[in-house]
Amino acid sequence: MEHITVAGHSEPIPASAVAASLLEQRLQSVREKRGTEAAETLEVLVGERIGALLEDGMPSVDFATMRAVVDYVELPEEEDNASGLGRALRGVKEKLAQRGGPAGG
Repeated sequence: MEHITVAGHSEPIPASAVAASLLEQRLQSVREKRGTEAAETLEVLVGERIGALLEDGMPSVDFATMRAVVDYVELPEEEDNASGLGRALRGVKEKLAQRGGPAGG
């Protein structure tokens, strides 16, 4: 078992070696395609989701969990043409979906 650090968590998080590797690969891929800022945003989103799982009693992060998290978390599009209200509504829907709420809307 390894310990990983993610944005938003002061304590290292226990994770399997393959889970840690998957996260690093995903962050590197985003960094190469969309830049450092997008990778940092992804890390924060992944950290929020992992934090929620740990708060719900999950003792550590295994490969399947990490894969579900990194595949589930979506970065906002680079160019957002929605109105302020549209972006706010989308943000609320994304937060609700991250917490396991209904995704419809």
